[in-house]
Amino acid sequence: MVSVLYASYYGSTKQYADALAARFGVSAQEIGDNSASLIDGSSADPVVILSPIHGPAHPGVKLIKRLSEAVVKGRPIALATVGMTLEHVAYDQDPVGKLLGDRANHIDRFYLPGRLNYSELSRKHRGMMKSVVWGLKITGAKGENEKMMVDTFGQYVDRVDFKKLAPIAEWVGNNT
Repeated sequence: MVSVLYASYYGSTKQYADALAARFGVSAQEIGDNSASLIDGSSADPVVILSPIHGPAHPGVKLIKRLSEAVVKGRPIALATVGMTLEHVAYDQDPVGKLLGDRANHIDRFYLPGRLNYSELSRKHRGMMKSVVWGLKITGAKGENEKMMVDTFGQYVDRVDFKKLAPIAEWVGNNT
């Protein structure tokens, strides 16, 4: 049976995790300090970890790095990153692959579009976004993703799309 683990800052990752878990009749479990112990090498069942990314902060990557090498190599693990980067840009650049380092070869990666409501952001996250957008305005937003960040700054943007879970569900089916 698949395990679905998640971390969520503002709710969209939890929504994805709950929807994916419901497809398989399981409950999504929030990532916590003991989550590494939930993923052991005695099972061959797949694990899907859903996690937001905020700059270099990625709870899913942090969890995977806490796992033993034997677990990472011996169990099918997928990491679905929820964020505001345009989906095709995320797949092309694969920032999570870089964060995972040598473990990237053993982790299947997916990217899901998220939601950003500036009125809900913590002071820290709002400040980070303001600094990034300010920098892009000064240097000139060169890429499609950077232009999107500048154009949507301060706006409510909801790109959550549950149909995007289909490839992850297919991955689970292929690994059970």
